[in-house]
Amino acid sequence: PLMQQWRGKPLDAKAAAKIFVGHLDHAAAPEGSQKLPWSWKIVCGANPAYDAFPQQHQIFYPAGAGESDEMAQGGSLWYDPVFLVETVDGRKVWCKRHYRCTPRRVAPELRAPGDSSAGAWTLSTLDNGIVSLEHWTTVDVADDLSWAILAYSGAARRAGQSYQGALLCSADGSWPTTAREGEGLARIEAALKRCGLEMWELYGHGPPTERGPAGEIGRSFMWTREGAEWALANPPPLGRIGDVTVSNWRRLEREKEREKVAS
Repeated sequence: PLMQQWRGKPLDAKAAAKIFVGHLDHAAAPEGSQKLPWSWKIVCGANPAYDAFPQQHQIFYPAGAGESDEMAQGGSLWYDPVFLVETVDGRKVWCKRHYRCTPRRVAPELRAPGDSSAGAWTLSTLDNGIVSLEHWTTVDVADDLSWAILAYSGAARRAGQSYQGALLCSADGSWPTTAREGEGLARIEAALKRCGLEMWELYGHGPPTERGPAGEIGRSFMWTREGAEWALANPPPLGRIGDVTVSNWRRLEREKEREKVAS
């Protein structure tokens, strides 16, 4: 279900890439970006095996050296998701992945007017010898960047795993204030229905008008007070990996840690 228009204009490749860059502090970010160390944070999703990791940061940025030309041509992006996991022995650790995002053509019946496939991407990564391919689609995005809905389907070839779902994202991971009821909420519900999903199928957040234990509106299971305190003492690794494999990045990070300990 490709989004066809954004900010009153047909969605083209350049705008589609800017939407992914989102709120990142980057020259390629769209007008209205909050210029943060990340593009989006996940509010909730529809596949517990994929979306259930708390504190998910999405970092999208141009893959080309000349970022202006790359964005104008709708070229490829890098995607570095950062999220929190709890190990079998009860420790909390940050995990990071690294994908290349390339524009893809969708079937003719799914294209927007003008034969456009803008907003459709293929994400690929090689991690620990396993190649993963994912198809992402921009379903709907608020003009003011207060929220975005992205659909995905993917598979890990050698692992024999497949998955699909959709994500509601915002700048800070909280349910967008403009979409807790009324027209904004109806628009989110309609976008999810185009993905074959209902609100009750989402994981990671309670009803947007429900009050949490501290009286806050909209109870999040992704972004808890305890998680925020832990992250404050253990900041997430939000640096951009760039044109190296995730395995090499991890090796370089381990070397940095050893040098730090040695000094």
